[in-house]
Amino acid sequence: MTYDQKFMALKDLPPTPTVPKVANYILFRKSDKELILSGNGPLRGDKIPSEYLGKLGKDLTVKQGYNASRLTGMNLLLVAREALGTLDNVDYIINIEGSVNCMDDFTDQASVVNGCSDLLIEIFGENGKHTRSALGCNALAFNICVEISMTIRMK
Repeated sequence: MTYDQKFMALKDLPPTPTVPKVANYILFRKSDKELILSGNGPLRGDKIPSEYLGKLGKDLTVKQGYNASRLTGMNLLLVAREALGTLDNVDYIINIEGSVNCMDDFTDQASVVNGCSDLLIEIFGENGKHTRSALGCNALAFNICVEISMTIRMK
């Protein structure tokens, strides 16, 4: 099964995300053999599911954060698919950078961002293994619980 087929076979894929009306940026930039994806969050189209609003360690569990991170990874791959025509044009994932909206004493950011990392390895196998950051922060736009950006090596 190809990368694109594996991805499109996932249950519960959201609609492809768009730039929020209040924002001034682009979703991706191609540079030589790299595709750089702007930070994305746990959206379903232009809606943020209420279960992904708030802070880890106060409003949300690690499991909810993990699920939000997985949904964010799906959104990033939908943007990549739009940029590349098919995920079969991905050579490998270079890097992801995750920010977790959390309380000061929350220290399980890595487990939250694993939702996205696990998805990438599920779809791309060894080529989904990547470098990454998983940082805690005191707030994110629209009160989302996680935001992730990604860099991809194109074929």
